[in-house]
Amino acid sequence: DCEDARGDQCDKCSKLINPIELKDPKCKVCSKSPEVKTSRHLFLDLPKLEEKIKNFTDERAAKKTYNSTSVAITNSWINTGLKPRCITRDLKWGTPVPHEDYKGKVFYVWFDAPIGYISITANYMKEWELWWKNPENVTLHQFMAKDNVPFHSVIFPASLMATGENWTMVETLDGIDWLQYEGTKFSKSRGTGVFGDQAVETGIPCDIFRCYLLLNRPETSDTNFAWDTLAQTNNNILLNNLGNFVLRALTFCKTSFGSRIEKINLNADDEHFIALVNGHLASYYKNFDERMMSRAFECVFAISKIGNQYLQYNAPWVLTKGSDADKARAGSVISVATNVAALLSVIISPFMPTMSKVLQEQLNMPEEKKLFTDCDSALIPLL
Repeated sequence: DCEDARGDQCDKCSKLINPIELKDPKCKVCSKSPEVKTSRHLFLDLPKLEEKIKNFTDERAAKKTYNSTSVAITNSWINTGLKPRCITRDLKWGTPVPHEDYKGKVFYVWFDAPIGYISITANYMKEWELWWKNPENVTLHQFMAKDNVPFHSVIFPASLMATGENWTMVETLDGIDWLQYEGTKFSKSRGTGVFGDQAVETGIPCDIFRCYLLLNRPETSDTNFAWDTLAQTNNNILLNNLGNFVLRALTFCKTSFGSRIEKINLNADDEHFIALVNGHLASYYKNFDERMMSRAFECVFAISKIGNQYLQYNAPWVLTKGSDADKARAGSVISVATNVAALLSVIISPFMPTMSKVLQEQLNMPEEKKLFTDCDSALIPLL
């Protein structure tokens, strides 16, 4: 029931279809009904590999290295019985089939493209087998839109299994749901959406797009790109939350303490705050390990949110005007907050690398403190 369905795949349900299955086929160039002709093609004999593919998928589903979307899509193929899959096309562009009987034909792109991962590596380095024939020491992780999952969970593994050789097979596979554009599907051919060149032309810094898209990453269901929510993310999350915390911490550190980290004497409030930060930091790493990037990124803003609450509760701008004890307390509060700002500069680096670099330059952070893998506490100390 999708009028815009193409020959290979339905835009609406992602089902792979043959051109002759279209209800009212039209040529994209001339809009006429195509003539059906007989043509000889090569097929991948998937039924012979069905049991291996099923076991392969079940193992990864049990270990949860395939996300739920990938498992569901792969099993939808397996449960209906794997069928022979045509891997050649009568086209002028593509990789030519290296066989005299199939001269003039090319390989189907989604049979050919995954093999390209290997051939590109082989063209780049002589030691390519250290990566692609070394499953004991190499783990293959793949991320993709959900419509490409079957080619990487069925077609590509089947192609490698059929050789009988010891290939590095996909271990982690994350099929990501659709990111829609203002309630409809992105389509470059139809001019629907915003793409790289257009994003550059807006003048909006790349990290703002990265922030919005990563928070809006369709990890468990479809999400939507909308210009008004992009603006809201920038204003409410980046500026009013993260930016506000970092600005207040660094400004007070500079104006009240000469850009120096003061001696920190922790009280019960500080320890409670640090415990909350460490809790969010543990969730950050857990979500990262589970490839839930959006949820990991949310932990960043959870930390800056309680950072703002910490500053508001302790009011160092009042303490700096009080007694020596008050001023010392203000020094502890601002130094704790500045260390947390340094922590944030590290854990935002996978998401907003430019902002991370700018913040670390402002903090004058030592190189050895910028290591992403070393941040397991709110107070390392980083500064």
